[in-house]
Amino acid sequence: MMNDHDDLILLTGATGFLGSAVAAELIRQRQGARLLLMVRGADTASAHARVIAQLRCLQVPEEELLRLRPSQILLASLERVEAIAGDTRLARVGVAIHCAAHASFANHPAVGALNVDASVILAHLLQRYARLRRFIYIGTAMACGSRQPVGSDIAENAALPLDECEHLVPYTHSKAVCELLLAKMAPALPLVVLRPSIIVGHTRLGCVPSASIYWVFRAWRALGASVAELRQKIDVVPVDWCAAAIAAAALRPQWEHGLLHLSAGEERSCSFADIDSELACADGEPPGAYGILPLERLPELLPRIRERLPDCSPRLMLRALRLYGGFARLGYTFSNRAMQEADIPPPPPLTRYIGLCAASVAHQPVSQQMVWDFK
Repeated sequence: MMNDHDDLILLTGATGFLGSAVAAELIRQRQGARLLLMVRGADTASAHARVIAQLRCLQVPEEELLRLRPSQILLASLERVEAIAGDTRLARVGVAIHCAAHASFANHPAVGALNVDASVILAHLLQRYARLRRFIYIGTAMACGSRQPVGSDIAENAALPLDECEHLVPYTHSKAVCELLLAKMAPALPLVVLRPSIIVGHTRLGCVPSASIYWVFRAWRALGASVAELRQKIDVVPVDWCAAAIAAAALRPQWEHGLLHLSAGEERSCSFADIDSELACADGEPPGAYGILPLERLPELLPRIRERLPDCSPRLMLRALRLYGGFARLGYTFSNRAMQEADIPPPPPLTRYIGLCAASVAHQPVSQQMVWDFK
């Protein structure tokens, strides 16, 4: 029988924003030799090279990168996850961390197939071939949907809305559906669901690993407009803090919590006014003067987009502002009582490190940063 120190940790999504941060955190905690990384690629060598390149962006020491071997790559994609069936390394897997997903907020036809169907297949395969102590599924706090009153503090509730019309984007709907199916179709699965809130930046590296979502704050500031009241709060966490919380759920010998929000919560969520103040300080400018627009009036910003964000496609930017504005105007925070009970330290507020985010990608046009979210 394997003990907790010689089994393998299967990680999916190791070349993505959150998955690579989880890999970096596990390496930092001297667990690199236990990693088995499911990565897509033409061959093992190219998949291994992609992982190394992403971890290098996270400043994982070179000596640690040299220890990460091609033999630790499980060559497969979510589209063809069945390819891992029968791989002898699965018999040594004790913990699985499923980060991989189609995370774009674009209306992509593959969202359901990848985020739901493939995830359920992966769970069944691991039940069959591995000796799982824990299957950690990375969901999203916004799986709660969009029907709660504005400004709600959302409880850690296993019941999620499954009607697509209750979600702003297919991504959050897919995450809600997958949670339900994992619980229903694989009842013996040792399931742990972690729901991060909005992940923006890194507390040491700013937006170097990814400018995902950060550019939205920059765009609103450039346009002098918002769809959310400046007093409203937004629940944001940094990727390295989130990775450390996931690593804690993976590595602790005893874990009693089946569902947690990984969130700033009411106490550490920041208002849009405070975020703008920090961005203004980073730019050496005064805080912005914002016009508050309802979503239906966003097309009025098209001339301003062409003038102030000339590198961006006006239509794509308008679509993005409508999409992210829909989330921003909800003003949700996410209760993290279970996280506190699990002795996971609270995250730093976004205002503490957003100046670093701004400085780290000041040279990049907004259009380049948007690529992270519209692939």
